Amino acid sequence: MDAPTRSPADTVRRLLVLAVFACAAAAPALAETTRSLPAAGAPTLAIPFFVDAKLGGVMQESLEEAARRLSDSRCQALLTDFADEAGRSLDENLHAIGQSMPGYLGLVLFYDGTTTEPCENDRVLAWTSPGIRAVHVCPRQFAYWQRANSGYTTSIVIHEALHTLGLGERPPTSGEITAKVIERCGK
Repeated sequence: MDAPTRSPADTVRRLLVLAVFACAAAAPALAETTRSLPAAGAPTLAIPFFVDAKLGGVMQESLEEAARRLSDSRCQALLTDFADEAGRSLDENLHAIGQSMPGYLGLVLFYDGTTTEPCENDRVLAWTSPGIRAVHVCPRQFAYWQRANSGYTTSIVIHEALHTLGLGERPPTSGEITAKVIERCGK
């Protein structure tokens, strides 16, 4: 007996049904990765960060610590301390994309900014533009401060994440943003 023949449309429908079931089955596991973070010193949550391979491992410790700190409600208060240029709180912008702040860090793209003009300044560790999820990291400066004061580099990661949610500067100044990050999230 010959196998029944299927039209291309039937095949596409069957594949779409299988894809929907596969996504539905994976959804609980994906949601589980952003629910809560461990305390300091505990094993870290597996948030897949996007870090340019050229940066090596220089970012990992700061990203993991930033995610841990951002799981604390005191640190999350930063999102209501600041607003974008349109006057929307950063919390509103985050809710609009349906993310938690620790999970949102997994959506931020960290690129090697070595060849960018801002990285020529020894005081710049990273930079981005408001509302843009690409952060350019100055690896030489970031690595130096990671060794000297990893709490500071963690604060810079959080600072840059606030910019990606729409926060501009002047006012507040870069120094004021970092000071508020340290006040809310710790050193």
